[in-house]
Amino acid sequence: MLTSNYHYLRFELQPQVTSEISIRQNIHQALLDSFGITGGSIHLDILWVSDDGLETVVRVDSRDARKVLAAATSSSFPKFQLVKESSFLPSLLARDMIL
Repeated sequence: MLTSNYHYLRFELQPQVTSEISIRQNIHQALLDSFGITGGSIHLDILWVSDDGLETVVRVDSRDARKVLAAATSSSFPKFQLVKESSFLPSLLARDMIL
């Protein structure tokens, strides 16, 4: 079985944000607001931003995933809405599967 130390979060953004640094700064500020300096020290990587700036994929340590998710979705600008989360990056590609 494959195990990963990372967790991946796919978000929709409203309004669009095309800059990785802006997305990182917004999540960082939300972490500071929600969890103080300790939360602000959480490392995250912006792996992908869609060309239209309406979606992004973020990689975080699996131990920090819940905090990042809570902080990001509490952000008011831009608004982060969780599309999908997984410890297996390729699973984020499947969005609207009919089973």
